[in-house]
Amino acid sequence: MNRTFKALPKRQRGVSLAELMIGLVLGLIVISAVFNTYAGSTRSSRFSKGIQQMQENGRYGITTIQRGIRLAGFSPTGDLEPFDIPNSSDTDIVVRVTDRFDCNGNDTTPFGGVAVNRYSHNVVDGTITCLGNSATEPMPIVEGVEAMRVLWGINADDDDVPDQFIPYNAAIDPDEVLALRVAILVNSGEPIRSIRGEERHVLFDEEIVTNDKVARNVFTTTVMLRNINNGWGGS
Repeated sequence: MNRTFKALPKRQRGVSLAELMIGLVLGLIVISAVFNTYAGSTRSSRFSKGIQQMQENGRYGITTIQRGIRLAGFSPTGDLEPFDIPNSSDTDIVVRVTDRFDCNGNDTTPFGGVAVNRYSHNVVDGTITCLGNSATEPMPIVEGVEAMRVLWGINADDDDVPDQFIPYNAAIDPDEVLALRVAILVNSGEPIRSIRGEERHVLFDEEIVTNDKVARNVFTTTVMLRNINNGWGGS
């Protein structure tokens, strides 16, 4: 009697513990590499964005202040005081100029066509603002400004060259001011560096020390005024 024997199926071998551990380790290495690449790319992007924002804010802030100060005292008749010294301060520059509009875009006709613009550093929110004749709220010009330093170029011998640059004081004669030096310390807005580091930032005669992960840069300008003593209306 013939008997038919069926072949038994081959036994399936499972994954050994060693193979499983090797697979897990390789998987973790791949995941770690991908994560490090992503984290590095994110840090690089954040750093570049912070530096770009800081540079843009600094350049725009300095340019705006330059434009506001350069025409101080402008008047067709040449008899307008360039600065309101009593209402200025260490963090405020009050500029007087003949213009149809003030720095907030308001019509100066009710004020005889004279714009009185106050450029200020708001220490609390880190902005530079401008407040014109009839505005009730200052208009932010630039953000991320930690400090502003202004030195007034004084000329007392009528040679059209500043003899000295001094900090603000209420006794400054506006007719002797020939130039202003302005320095602003601008930051990146958020920590963008991987490690903390102490830095010293020099704003003319002042030094500010920081120790964190925020990037900062000092932007400076010297604004020479027109020859106010000879009058704007002359040739």
